[in-house]
Amino acid sequence: MTPEQFLESFVEWNLADCCEQPGDIRRGFNAAVSASQLADHYFFFAKRHKPELVAPFQNLGQFVEHICQETSGAFKDIRSVSNVYKHLYTDKGELSQYSSVNSCGAIECLRLETDEPIRALEEDYVSGDEQEGRMRVIVRRKDGSNFELLPALEAVVAYFRELVYAQV
Repeated sequence: MTPEQFLESFVEWNLADCCEQPGDIRRGFNAAVSASQLADHYFFFAKRHKPELVAPFQNLGQFVEHICQETSGAFKDIRSVSNVYKHLYTDKGELSQYSSVNSCGAIECLRLETDEPIRALEEDYVSGDEQEGRMRVIVRRKDGSNFELLPALEAVVAYFRELVYAQV
C-alpha cells in the first residue's frame, strides 16, 4: 500500500468520521491513530522506494520531529493521543520525552455552550442531547494546557496531503 492509498483509505475516512461527530472520542482516537501511523508508513515506504524523499532524515524520530515543527506541534499532540491510546500511560519510560499527553484519562468529551475558547476541562461535561451546544473532544497536555482534537487532526492531515500529493 502506498502512502497515497493509506491516506485515502484510512486517514481521510477517519477524519471525515471525526468531522461528522467531533465529540465522539472513539472517532477521534481512530483518526489520531491513522494520522500518526501515516508518518511511519510514509517514512518506511519512501526509504525503500524513493529514498531521496527522506534522505534528510537519518531515522523515523528525526522525520517525526520535522513533522511536529511543520505543524506547529499539532503532530506531537496527535501522535501523543495515538500513543496513550495504545500504551495507556506515557509519563514514564522511553515514550515520555516524545509525548505531550500523559494518559488516555486526559482525553474528555465536552459540550461547550458557546464558541468561547476552552479554559478548563471542568466546564460543561457531556450530558443529555448532543444537539445542544458544541460537542468536542478535548485533550489535556502534560503542561496543563488543553487542545481540541479536531483542529489538530485537520492541521496534520493538511500537512500530509501536501507532502504525499507533492510526490505523486
